[in-house]
Order: sequence, then C-alpha cells, then structure tokens
Amino acid sequence: MNKTSHKLKVKSHILSLLGDELIGNDGLAVFELIKNSYDADSELVTVELNDLNMPDGNIVVSDNGVGMSKKILEDIWCVIGTDYKRGKNRTLSAKNRASLGEKGVGRLAVYKLGRKFTLVTKTQECANAHKVVIHWKKLIDSAEEVGDLRIEIEELKDGAFSQDQGTEITISELRQKNWKKKDVKDLAKKITNIKTPFRRSIESKPAKSAISKIDIFEVSLKSSGEVSRWIEEVKSIEEVLENSVYYFDFYLNSEGKLSTTYEFTPPSHFEGIGKRRNSTKDIDLLIKGTDAGNIFDKNQKILRSEDLNGIGAFCGRFYVYNLDSTVLNAFGQGQAIKSFVRENCGVRIHRDGIRVYNYGEDENDWLGMLLRRLNRMGEKFSKNTTIGAVDLDLATSHGLKEMTNREGFDQNRTYKKFLSICIEIFDHFEKEAISDRESLKAYLEGIKPVVKSGFYETLDELDEAIDKKKLAGEFSPLTKRIRADYTQMKDLMVNSGMAGLNLGIVFHELEREIQILLRSLGDRIGIDEAKKRLSEVAGMLESFSPILKQQKKSKFNVVEAINYAIEINKPRFKYHKINFESSGLQDGDFFIKGPKNLMVSAFSNIIDNSIYWLSVQREKGFSDVRLSIQIDHKTYSGPAVVISDNGDGFKMPPQHLITPFRTLKPDGMGVGLYFSNLVMEAFGGALLFPEVESGATVALVFK
Repeated sequence: MNKTSHKLKVKSHILSLLGDELIGNDGLAVFELIKNSYDADSELVTVELNDLNMPDGNIVVSDNGVGMSKKILEDIWCVIGTDYKRGKNRTLSAKNRASLGEKGVGRLAVYKLGRKFTLVTKTQECANAHKVVIHWKKLIDSAEEVGDLRIEIEELKDGAFSQDQGTEITISELRQKNWKKKDVKDLAKKITNIKTPFRRSIESKPAKSAISKIDIFEVSLKSSGEVSRWIEEVKSIEEVLENSVYYFDFYLNSEGKLSTTYEFTPPSHFEGIGKRRNSTKDIDLLIKGTDAGNIFDKNQKILRSEDLNGIGAFCGRFYVYNLDSTVLNAFGQGQAIKSFVRENCGVRIHRDGIRVYNYGEDENDWLGMLLRRLNRMGEKFSKNTTIGAVDLDLATSHGLKEMTNREGFDQNRTYKKFLSICIEIFDHFEKEAISDRESLKAYLEGIKPVVKSGFYETLDELDEAIDKKKLAGEFSPLTKRIRADYTQMKDLMVNSGMAGLNLGIVFHELEREIQILLRSLGDRIGIDEAKKRLSEVAGMLESFSPILKQQKKSKFNVVEAINYAIEINKPRFKYHKINFESSGLQDGDFFIKGPKNLMVSAFSNIIDNSIYWLSVQREKGFSDVRLSIQIDHKTYSGPAVVISDNGDGFKMPPQHLITPFRTLKPDGMGVGLYFSNLVMEAFGGALLFPEVESGATVALVFK
C-alpha cells in the first residue's frame, strides 16, 4: 500500500471566523485587550469610547506596560497560537504576575469590534515606537492562505509616542453602528468589574482571604457627552456592599480545611433582632461522595487535600440582600439598592484578582442557585439577591482551563470538583443563615417566631380560647372533627413517609452488599461463600419488609422493637467498624401501644444518623467510634430509650433538628428526625436531645 504525505493548508478566511466567533460579545473583546495589558505589567489601562455613533467613532485601549520591541512583534505577536504565555514558557513577570493569556489567539478578538486595527507600542529600551495597522478585510483578501499573509511593522520617529513605554490600540470602523444606553452600560460594567471589587472589603474582614495578588492595576473608562453620562450611572459595587443583610466569607486551605466568617446585619432599629457574627476555623468540609457522579471517591464524606490538586487553596465572599421595601427603606437607600442588586447579582470568579468571564453574568447561574431555591424555597438564597465572588490562585489552579471563547472553564474533572466544592461551601452559608432568615421573616410578618409548637398544641390553644369565651358548645364539634381528620392524615403521612425513608436505607445497603458480592466473585471465591453472602442479602430484605408495611395498633414490648432495629443495622455496624453496645436492655423492658413498624423505623432512623456521623469521625482519623442503646427509667418524665454516640455532636438547636428539610448532611433530606418526632407524638411521647459533654444523645421518652 502506497502512502503519500500532504501539507495541511489554512485558508485566510479562518481569521475572520476566529475573530467573529472566538469571543461572544464586545465587552469580552475589550476584556481580552485589558488582560494583555495586565500581562504586560501595566499599572493603568485606559479605555476611551470616542464618538461611538459617528462614522469616525473608535475605541482606544492604552496602557503603561512594558510594551513590545520589534523582535517581539515579529517573533511572537505575529504568531497566531503562540505558546509564549503557556507551558514551560509561562513565567512570572517583573511584577510577579502570572500571565492570564495562554491561548495565543486573544488579539483576534478585536475583529469583533471593528474592521480596522492600529497598534502603537514602545519599550523603555527602544529609542522609537513601532506601529502596526491592520485592515482586516484587506489583509484577508491579500492572500489565499494564512502563511502568505504579510503585516507591515513601521518604526516611528522619535517623540511620536507620548510615553516612555506602553501600548496603545485603536479599533476603528466599528461594526456596531448604533450604540444604545444599555450597550454602553453593559460594556462599562464588564470593564469596571474586570478587577475584583472585593479586595478592600476582604481585607477589612477577619477571615483569611489573601488569594488576590493584584498589586497596582487600575482600569479607567472614559468618554464624552451623553455616553459619559451613561457610564457615570454604572456605580461601583463597593458603594452598596455594606447594605447586605447576610455576609459570609471563607478560606479553603490546600489541606481541604475550611475557615469561615458569617455576619447577620439587619437594620439597627428592628426590635428583637440583633446582629450576629460567627467564625469557624479549620473545619472539615462535608461533601457528597456517593452521588457526585464519581467525582469524589465513593462513600467519601469529607474533602481531602488531594481533591484540590489543580485547584489549590481559594477563598470567597458572599453578600445577600433582602429586597423587601421595609428592609431597604430602613437602610435609607431603598430603590437604589434594589436596582443595583438586580443589575450586579451573581457570583463571579477571579484568578489573581482578574475576572474569569462569564461567571456572574445574567445568563450564567453556575452554582445552580435558581434551581436549588426552586426545590427548597425557604432555605436557599436566590441568585437575584446575591452578589459574590470566588478568588483562585492562578499558579495553583492550573487544572482549571479557560475555554478559547472566554466563556468559562472547560468542563473537565477538575472543574467538576471545584464546582461541587463551591456548592457545598455556599450550602454551608445557607444553613448558617437559616435561623436569622426566619427571625427576619417573622419580624416582617409581625409575628414572633415559634420555637417549638405542633398542630396539636395550636389546637389546644384554640380550645382554651374557646373555653374562655364560653363558646365550646358552638365550636367544639368543629375542632374535634379537625383534630380527628388531622390525626388520620398524619398517620397516613407518617406511615408512607417512614416507608420511603426506610426504602432509602434498604436500597443503599443492598447496593453496597451486592457490590461486595460482585467483587468477591471477581476474586473467584468459592460457591458456598457466594451463596452465604447472597443469603445474607436475602435475609436483609426479609428483615426490612415488615417495617415497610402498614400495621395496626397493638401492644408490644420496646426491647423487641429495639432488637429489630439493631438486627437491621448489624451489617452496617460491621461495615463502618462501629463498636456497638446494648447490654442490659431486657432489664428495663416496658410495653407501649401503637404500630410497631413505625417505632422500629424511628429507632432505625436515629441509628442511621449516628452511623453517618460516626463514619465521618472515622474518616477524620478517629478509630474508636461507639454507638449505644440503653433504657432509662430514672432521668426523664417517663421510661426512655436513649441512643448515644461519640461523634461530633449536634450542630443545630433542638427545634431545628425536628424541623423538616433541616440537615447538615450534603446529600440528606432533613426529614429523618422530623418523622421520628411525629412517631413519638403518635405514641404520646416526646423526642428530646439532652445536652452532653461530647457526642450526640437522643432520648425517646414515653408516658
């Protein structure tokens, strides 16, 4: 078979395709030029919008950077796709800046803005400046292939360039002929927000946040006439940051430990709602291991240092506003704050203090805040009320690759890990703020927050009020009917809800046991051993099935129900290496009446919580993790089943533990303890959370 080689040819038309489609909009095109100025160690970049809607209108971007010599223009600037700023050539500049440009194609972005391009540049070492003029259509039409195109470099006379060093780029024959107010303001927002606006605010806060490496780098936007007035309407973000109600900053170090500061700052004259501040240092970040699409190790529960390879340490801060008119007016700026937040909301990403587009733009909800809020309305902050930023170190975040079109990072594995970590950190913020949000909401609604009150308690209060008014004969039949209907509905909900919760446990355990069996078969274990393990799986299904069926009320002894829950969870104790203790149960046994399967489910749900948090402790390096179940006839108002562990303890107040959808588990539903509490109410008992020196204790107290 004969083979022949052929030269790969590139048509000149590729330049127009790249220039027009490489960058999404005019703002990003200007951004590319400013990034080049940053890489050139500029301290000041000036962007001038001159006579935009006139035939001779132009955009001028000038800087006081190091400039380019003729040799740099010839050997590097004229080479499309050069590796001058990436790979082994990616070095720190004289100002210790790592280069932001790495594709070698950013200069083509100016094609998006205008048909003519003029560059004048000078280095301090060169006596004269050099000039390049490109008329894109003429250049592309001058030769059929890219390799045959020619660019002229002109040496200017002494004094033709007003600065000792720097670069000035003029884009003329602008493609956009009719610049409207919105177009100019959008461009102004992109330009003014290129550099992180949060640095000053970060430094005034106590949390570590020194990721930003900007030394002196300012971007100035100028124009005249009506366009100048439009630009002035684009306020600095720093003007409004201090009026946020919720503030959160964090620092995630290279070991995966998280330090945070949370502040709640309602209007000062809101009675009964005080400011709150909470700081944590070097805590473990909980993550989703099993359900994260294998981004992290299966069953991994805490972030590890190796998870940050290619990402490095990073920090961030979030400002969240309440746009209720009562709150805004209390701050004294009302409509101004609302308008600003709506125009600037979103979470941005910066590397070395310079923005990575298009994170934080209107169309980019990269943290999925809108969908998360839709699913859990009362607990999640909206993108529309959040202004925030995440700051990365350019050198250590090498695994995050910017897409060529400058619209975010490539969706590689490193980015998916980074995204998952950011979502968990923001979720940590939302959980920290939830009680303050409820307090503020209650204040605005003109009611006091209820710490712990159920529907039955509310009906009791109603009955008392009816009795005082001597209206029992008229209202009692109605309240009795409501109480009976509610009891019936609650029993149905509890039965179906507990069944659903236990099904989740069943599926999780079965999946793990089947996988162990499959791995064992891969190791060619004996048939008898395989049968034994399979029968264990069948036995697990059999042991779970009764608690998934609705049962009638009956009298049964508590120890029997406890032992049932223990038997169900025995394989999990073994798998997670938990030292389990339940001696002496029989001596304290007592009888209760109700659906036995519901009580088994309540015990099992509390055990499930302990197993999760004890497995977190093991992952942290604690080898001796313990769980015990005892019966106590002395401490409480009635006989109690006490379930204790030596985990990290409860991190929420008791009233929140039994509130639905409250959980610190990254993948938890937050309904386990809520349903267990409903079961105890159905049995006429109570679910209590005694204070203990260490670990967590739950007491199920019966009458």
